[in-house]
Amino acid sequence: MKLPAFSMRPLLRARLLLLAFATITIVTLVAQTWWAIAQDRQQTLASETTNGLVAVRLLEEHATQTLQDAVHTLDRVSRAVQDSPGDKDTSTIRRIVATHDIGHSRHLKALQYVTPQGLSWISSPDYPTHATQASLHSHIRYLLKHSGDNHVLVGHPYASAYDSQWVIPVARTLYGPKGEPLGVISVDIRLSYFGALYARVAKENNASVTLLSDEGFILARSPFEARYVDRDVRDNPRLATLRGSAVEGSFDDNDFLDDDEGTKLYTYRKLSGFPITTVYARDYASVFAPWERRSFERVLLTALTIALIGTLTYSLLFYIRRLQRTQNSLRESEAKFLSMFRRSPVPHCLVRSDTNQFLEANDAWLQQFGFRLDEVIGHSAVELGLWVYPGQRTQLLSALATSGSVDRMEIEHRHRDGHCFTCLLSGRTMQSGADGMLLFSLVDVTRQRAVEQEIRDMNQQLERRVQVRTERLEIANHDLSVALESVRSMQTELVRSEKLAALGSLVAGVAHELNTPIGNCVTVGSTLQEQVNELTQAFAKGELRRSTLQRFTDNATRGTDILMRALGRANHLIGSFKRVAVDQSSDQRRQFDLQTTLREVCLTLEPMYKKSPYQLTLELPEGVTMDSFPGALGQLITNFVSNALQHGFEGRASGHMLLRAEASALDRITLQFSDDGIGMTEDARNRIYDPFFTTKLGHGGSGLGMNIAYNIVHELLGGSIDIVSSPDAGTCITVELPRCAPARLDATGESHRHQRVA
Repeated sequence: MKLPAFSMRPLLRARLLLLAFATITIVTLVAQTWWAIAQDRQQTLASETTNGLVAVRLLEEHATQTLQDAVHTLDRVSRAVQDSPGDKDTSTIRRIVATHDIGHSRHLKALQYVTPQGLSWISSPDYPTHATQASLHSHIRYLLKHSGDNHVLVGHPYASAYDSQWVIPVARTLYGPKGEPLGVISVDIRLSYFGALYARVAKENNASVTLLSDEGFILARSPFEARYVDRDVRDNPRLATLRGSAVEGSFDDNDFLDDDEGTKLYTYRKLSGFPITTVYARDYASVFAPWERRSFERVLLTALTIALIGTLTYSLLFYIRRLQRTQNSLRESEAKFLSMFRRSPVPHCLVRSDTNQFLEANDAWLQQFGFRLDEVIGHSAVELGLWVYPGQRTQLLSALATSGSVDRMEIEHRHRDGHCFTCLLSGRTMQSGADGMLLFSLVDVTRQRAVEQEIRDMNQQLERRVQVRTERLEIANHDLSVALESVRSMQTELVRSEKLAALGSLVAGVAHELNTPIGNCVTVGSTLQEQVNELTQAFAKGELRRSTLQRFTDNATRGTDILMRALGRANHLIGSFKRVAVDQSSDQRRQFDLQTTLREVCLTLEPMYKKSPYQLTLELPEGVTMDSFPGALGQLITNFVSNALQHGFEGRASGHMLLRAEASALDRITLQFSDDGIGMTEDARNRIYDPFFTTKLGHGGSGLGMNIAYNIVHELLGGSIDIVSSPDAGTCITVELPRCAPARLDATGESHRHQRVA
């Protein structure tokens, strides 16, 4: 009975391996998190660059289209001037410019004609044509001075003199039919048109969008700020780099085109055919804000994972330390167990299960049998002669082999000196390593059995006293029997009343059902009578024709056919009613076909549910005969259907009932009636057979239906009944009946069978 010793070295190695594993795992997590954050930053920057290029491509396409529209307007005005008849004097050109319609365009604000002398006239849908001094603008001075330059020139943005709205001028030299310069024509583009589109792009992405001239001034910027319009950035070194770079690209800078602090990512694209570049800029704080959130989440997740690993590592180390302490505790427990086993006041012994030899025995056991420990160890109980009856030993070992335990088995043991004593033996099987062992404990009950014998003697005396009292109770029981018989008579009368009530309902239903075929017969009979009278009159007057006779015979054939079918239906209903009524009004026993009897009963029950949304389905076997009470069986089915219609389908718009029967054995019949109604609660199901229990008290329920059914099944038909139901799951009633009903007892207690009726 020694526990195996645990080594300390495996536990120490386990602690070192656990620490090494935790360290490697934490380092791996930190490295993986750092690598993921770095990769995410690169992907974020690449994605932002791609998005910026997509934005400037769209903006470049829009700006190019707008400027080309302005150039096309200038071309149309030039062609109109060249195609006009007569001299191309100043008044003619002013009239052509003033009459040119630009109101259809949302982005064009005004047309302007400037004479070679510097006088100009502005024509706008927003303001009447008026003269102004246009030579103040640098692009006009340049074109007047260099009249040979036929390129379109985009000028500096300026505020309109008549309404202070910012515009971007697009101008070119106007030539006559022979190529002589006639002055300058210019079209103003609304700066707000660019600002509206660029503002949406900038607001959605927290960015800035700029139209930058190659000459080094800002044409338009969004978000709009007046300090940026026409700002001169020719001294910025980034502009020279931008002029010589590719059509589109990206770069970062701290202060190019923006006054806000911080490095920004710029993406640009040059306009095709115009010395203008579209620039899209976002500060790195906005670009890397999502990346910073993701990085924080990664770091937080890594920190939580490291904390979890540290917690698990600490828990395992703590568990290992506890295991070390448990080893010491087990050694102490082993010593305590041996001490408790030896000093226990209850006799105990430990036996090998394969050889039945004693391994240990405590002091109380040795004292009980009068042996020394060295005389017991290594020997079996048979060798020591402890068993008085060997059969008890066999019974004990068999019980231990079967269930693994025996509790308080009474046996006879023999002491070393030869006297016998009675004891209660308890045993348990147990396993120690690969060895099976049996632990026994016993309690000496010899004195207790002697006391029990004395008690039995006293009980005999008490029984004689009880006999005297019993005779007195029999007299009282007789009086109670008379009272009980009176109660039973009253219950029988209630059952008879319930049956008569059901029969009355049956009569009313059948009478209603007979109205239809009898009414059809009356209708057909009266029709035939009327046609016979017509035929007789025609015959008496000599006006009888072949067609009239033929029509009469056809009508008579159809009428008699209808008449016979209706009378057959009535005859069938009356026959079924007579049989069912006779059966239910008497308790006569006879042989009958189960299918025929149940169909006749259900036929008479049709008026109860025919005009309701409820249906009854029959599944009945053929060729099954019974020697029983058909009236009681019909009463049983009537109660089932009535209960289902009255209770089961309350509040339901439709319902279905099923009556099925089957021969469950050679001499047994199983009837099953089920519905898909509202079912019953557990309390109602437990009280369903109680007399006068009903959930419709005061609403047509008597509470005797299922009580009568129970009495019919158990007392008359000799079967059993079971009900399964739960709320909203319907009800299923199963009745087990013998094919041959048992004999009934009459009032004198003699067994006899009722006279069978054919």
